[in-house]
Amino acid sequence: MLFSQEAAWQRLLLVVVAALALTACSSVDGEAPQPVQSPNDDYQYRYLVLDNQLPVLLISDTDAPKAAASLDVMVGSGDNPSGRGGLAHFLEHMLFLGTDKYPDAAEYEQYITEHGGSRNAYTSFEHTNYFFDINAEFLPEALDRFAQFFIAPRFDAQYVDREKNAVQAEYQMGITSDGRRGLDVLQEVMNPEHPFSQFSVGSLETLADRPDSSIREEMIAFYNKHYSANAMRLVVLGNESLDELEALVTPMFNAVPNRDYQPPQIEAPLFKDADLPLLVQVEPQATSRSLSASFQIPDFRDDYHVKPANYLSNLLGHEGTGSLLSQLKAEGLAESLSAGAGLGWRGGALLSINVTLTEAGAADYDRVLQLIFDYVAMLREAGPQQRLYEEQSALAALSFRFREESSAIGYVSALSSGMHYYAPEDILRGPYIMDDYRADELSSLLEYVRPERALVVFTDKTAMTDRKSQYYEVAYSAQTLAGERVAGWEVPVEPAVFALPAPNPFIAEDVSLVAISEDNPEIPERRLEQQRQTIWFQQDDEFRIPKGALYVNFRSPLVGGTPENAASALMYTNLLQDSVNELTYPALLAGLNFSFYKHSQGVSLRLSGYTDKQEVLLAQLVEAIRSPQFSEDRFENIRRNMIRNLENAVAKRPSSQVIDDLREAILYGQWGEQAIINGLKQLSLEDLQQYSTAFWASATAESLLFGNYTAGAPASLATTLEPLLASGEPVSLPPLEVLKLAPGENLQYTVAVDHSDSVIAWYLQGGGNSYADRAATALAGQVTKSGFFQQLRTEQQLGYVVSSFSWAQLDVPALVLLIQSPSHSAPEVSTAMSEFMARVPGELDAAQFERHKAALVNDLRRPDKNLWERAEFYWQSIAKKQYQFDDKQRLADTISGVALDDWLAYFQQHFLHQAHSLQVVTAGRWGKFPDLGAQRLDSAAQIKADHARYVIQ
Repeated sequence: MLFSQEAAWQRLLLVVVAALALTACSSVDGEAPQPVQSPNDDYQYRYLVLDNQLPVLLISDTDAPKAAASLDVMVGSGDNPSGRGGLAHFLEHMLFLGTDKYPDAAEYEQYITEHGGSRNAYTSFEHTNYFFDINAEFLPEALDRFAQFFIAPRFDAQYVDREKNAVQAEYQMGITSDGRRGLDVLQEVMNPEHPFSQFSVGSLETLADRPDSSIREEMIAFYNKHYSANAMRLVVLGNESLDELEALVTPMFNAVPNRDYQPPQIEAPLFKDADLPLLVQVEPQATSRSLSASFQIPDFRDDYHVKPANYLSNLLGHEGTGSLLSQLKAEGLAESLSAGAGLGWRGGALLSINVTLTEAGAADYDRVLQLIFDYVAMLREAGPQQRLYEEQSALAALSFRFREESSAIGYVSALSSGMHYYAPEDILRGPYIMDDYRADELSSLLEYVRPERALVVFTDKTAMTDRKSQYYEVAYSAQTLAGERVAGWEVPVEPAVFALPAPNPFIAEDVSLVAISEDNPEIPERRLEQQRQTIWFQQDDEFRIPKGALYVNFRSPLVGGTPENAASALMYTNLLQDSVNELTYPALLAGLNFSFYKHSQGVSLRLSGYTDKQEVLLAQLVEAIRSPQFSEDRFENIRRNMIRNLENAVAKRPSSQVIDDLREAILYGQWGEQAIINGLKQLSLEDLQQYSTAFWASATAESLLFGNYTAGAPASLATTLEPLLASGEPVSLPPLEVLKLAPGENLQYTVAVDHSDSVIAWYLQGGGNSYADRAATALAGQVTKSGFFQQLRTEQQLGYVVSSFSWAQLDVPALVLLIQSPSHSAPEVSTAMSEFMARVPGELDAAQFERHKAALVNDLRRPDKNLWERAEFYWQSIAKKQYQFDDKQRLADTISGVALDDWLAYFQQHFLHQAHSLQVVTAGRWGKFPDLGAQRLDSAAQIKADHARYVIQ
């Protein structure tokens, strides 16, 4: 095996070297080096630096249906002035609200939405990143509006208080988020001289005017200091040629002022040596148990050809045989583990090992730390391994070789941020480069991962606490450790239990493309149909990569009929996935993804990635399913972890909890958290084994093969799956069903959410589920999206979460209006929603309506970006029995034919006068519910009992 693996590496490295040689670095007129691109990338790129020292990357895709742009500024919450927590974040909000050239605060959002686009921004510790996409032909106008943010923003005083309220709402929304709460504690215990110790989000208190200074004046001063062309990076993607893009972008963005801002190096350590090792104990809001061990390391971002932190993180986070996680699971101490340098700054980074603990792990987390440091000691003694480094390097290079198209908006946003760290020629391949093995550098990194340098954070309800954090009132304690306890972390584990990863058996050796058969169908066709098996097949003749999607849906009536069956199916898929984790983890590293999960009518198995070793992995998985190795200990740990995760739903964002309640209320066979918890609590391993036997006795399999497969692949797949399936006639399945609201029906579902905010999710079902109903309802979502946000969030300041969207479930269309408000009661929110809906018909003109139609149609007709998007559409079509695979086209055609008058009549009938209405409401601190004459119910079961249903065959 080792010999063949080494041969595979030699072939793979030759492929990678040859591929990279095809795309050598070039320059434009000798002025600037140009990015090296993947041989699988058919975009055209141009890197240039404008006269104002703004670096720009232009991307031309002549077939692009959507254009996109992103500008990243090297400034973030770490740059907030002392005492002004949230100022960088507040500035990000204010930039969207009008410029000298486009003074209307709603104009940018409206223009983007009406032309099929979206826009957003984020503020991190070091970056503020702005981005948008739009139907490609409208890029020039959108880009002009975007450029003005960085040239002449208005910062209108009338919006200052409103956006401070929005920031306050965002802050309050995170009060129950353990992620935000954990960060609040971390910032409180870190070195106060480090700029990352400042409050990030902001609040009414930190953004309040002071006697000697207004927040608006300080914000403008902050903008004028940091928003400098030389500290920005711009990426623009369009369907124009590179010359046309350059001619468009240059005059617009040359006007951005260059203030010659140079982000300062951060000299202060995140933690002082005298404060380490530091043990921080945190009491979470949710019932979560975790342990993290973090270590300050140098800033390796400039050393991206070596990537020492990536090398070490890969070993620390490995999940195969002999790994740290394997031993933690064997001792019943942990459920999962991750590692990486997630937090970085100009001067250093924080390398963290994060462990999700079992109850036993929480009770003995010193043992977890002992195992962590023993594993690190093994790595230190073994020293750097060139074999492992080259394995990581070659897999990363192979990923770049077969880079696939992603969403335009995500692509430009990631590139603009990365441009700060990569040389121009490496902008595209920088995240993939790992071609400079330096044993001394890899060894030196391990010297930072020692007990005396550790920040240990233990999070559990049993945590010993003695104080509360300032902003999120998190109970915690912090203690500098020394002596026997720390020494105990370094006691070697006897006998030795750890080993370096073995050579990866799933690395693709053959990355050639199969020949397309003459009888390859234009859409997937059934290549096999038996009593219990159906296989759909199509070779990919468009994306042409050595990868494929192998999806199998095992349907059974023993999944959604009762909450007990649903709990059993959920437990079974989790336990099976866990039992094969050490087998599938190397496959994941080799670009071969696996998942096994429950859905409404059964369980699905998915393999995706390089096709070369898929058959090998599938055969091993089938054998694991046929002869499962389930231990009582793992069963119990996973069962308890699942129950805990379901109980932790109370810590989710309130608006998310309400949407979950809405979904349960309208979908039959959908069960709430408590019903599943009850099912899990009464489930034993013996029960589960009996359930799995009954499941497979009743199961049928429907599969899809799409990608780089030979014509013989369906027959081979059928043979592999056959041992899992019983013989005989298939068992009939109950249909999928959706609640059917009657015209004029008005229901109110009151739910309890442990949060002070009020939340309303107003579900307005379409008049039916025909293409005409789906088209009219989708248009309702598109037409209301921008105005609902602008009027109820920006103008009325009802809350941070304010959204209107089309929400079809199993193709039953609906419009949902969603608001989470920290400042208004549910009756006030409901009234504002109703008033907005009543204004919609009178505020829509014919030109706007045509733009909204075009936006929807363009999105539906947009070509699939990659093989996986195409496969997902095929798979969903098969599940819905839409075997012509033309659902999107038919819906687009229907939308194109909708006239304004007809749509207005539909809107008024089905969303105003005879609405099919269900409001899901949590009252928050006010304790009040809207009084709209609705029938008030307090359980999803009550709503679904004896109600009409859409039956989805």
